[in-house]
Amino acid sequence: MTDHMPWGHRSIARAIYGFLKTKEKEENFEVYYAEVKSEMGISNDIYQFSYRYLPLSSRIGRWMSYLPQIRKVIEELSFTNLSAPKKVVQKIKPDLVISTYWFHSHSLAGWKDRGDVNFKLWTVVADPWTVLPVSYNSKIDMHLVYDQMGVDVGMKECGIPKNKILETGWWTRPEMFGKFDRKEARKKLGFSDDRQVVFVGGGSLGTNSLTKLLPALMLIKGKVGFIFNTGTDKLAYNLVEQYTRLYKKLNKQGNVIIKNLGSISRGRYCFWKSRSKFFV
Repeated sequence: MTDHMPWGHRSIARAIYGFLKTKEKEENFEVYYAEVKSEMGISNDIYQFSYRYLPLSSRIGRWMSYLPQIRKVIEELSFTNLSAPKKVVQKIKPDLVISTYWFHSHSLAGWKDRGDVNFKLWTVVADPWTVLPVSYNSKIDMHLVYDQMGVDVGMKECGIPKNKILETGWWTRPEMFGKFDRKEARKKLGFSDDRQVVFVGGGSLGTNSLTKLLPALMLIKGKVGFIFNTGTDKLAYNLVEQYTRLYKKLNKQGNVIIKNLGSISRGRYCFWKSRSKFFV
């Protein structure tokens, strides 16, 4: 189960679902996938705006998430969010729910804690190194974390026992393991020589580091190619477009080739990444 928004939580859910789906017959179980809209009012809009234009707010948000008052508010809000996830669970009647969106995890944990249901609940701690305490909940049966940092935050900062935390590594969709013709991919984007290519990706919400990265391209003297994936962030896409036009006017040598792809589908994302040597 995941949220309906086009961000990393959904990507992780698809990765886990895609893997488990291949094991249904072998392991004799059924797996279902559900995107459930969260009831957070304008919170999602505020988050997207802050992520794109106020990156410092992430640090402030992390600090605030440690406050008991904030955690209490989250618990209260999660109760109002329960309706939609609850309907999905009641329809499917699963033995295990794996939630990749922390807010749904809190809602389902509260429901379980009241003794109404007895399914097992696992939650995914989605952020690898900027782990937020709100991703943990003592009422949840298992927390899936990327690496030891997730284990440490859960145990030392949130009081989660070790037997409720599982280090799994990163959750990768099957298409990321696909084999692509590197030469064909390079040719399609107009890279006819053997220059190094850098893929700059920022997830579905784009990246807020473009204002630092783009000016530095003027300093590059060798032949390099850049592919920008700005996700659904139209402002970031337009920023790259404007810079590309400016770069072409100021740098007549054309030693840096810039390809601005905006939002990329899952299959095409893997295809274009296959032709890059470096990733940002």
